[in-house]
Amino acid sequence: MSVLSFLVCLLLLKFYDWSKRDWLGIEAVKSMKHYEGNSRLGRLIAWLLCRGDAVACVTLSLRYDPFITTAYLRRGAFNGMMTRDWRIFVLSWFIGNAWWCLFCYAGVETVAGLWRWIVKS
Repeated sequence: MSVLSFLVCLLLLKFYDWSKRDWLGIEAVKSMKHYEGNSRLGRLIAWLLCRGDAVACVTLSLRYDPFITTAYLRRGAFNGMMTRDWRIFVLSWFIGNAWWCLFCYAGVETVAGLWRWIVKS
């Protein structure tokens, strides 16, 4: 699934550059920096995005996918992948997949632990 995730996000970036349209609202994600609404999660994300590119990369990688993270952090729109963009893309892909592996592992272990506890009782 990680390889498939990498390929899908890369193809989405290529298509995004080719279409030269902001069809997923990357600009809306960029506007999250200035969010002042009622959502605590929204305010937390806005606060984190204002802390610099490294924090934004980790925050967006945990919340979104490498495509959105890379498109958000690129300098300029629709101009292809530069060396910096490739680094961001691969780092975001790694962070996102590591997070989901940890999340799924914790879920499976929790269910297994509960099952063992129920069977013992």
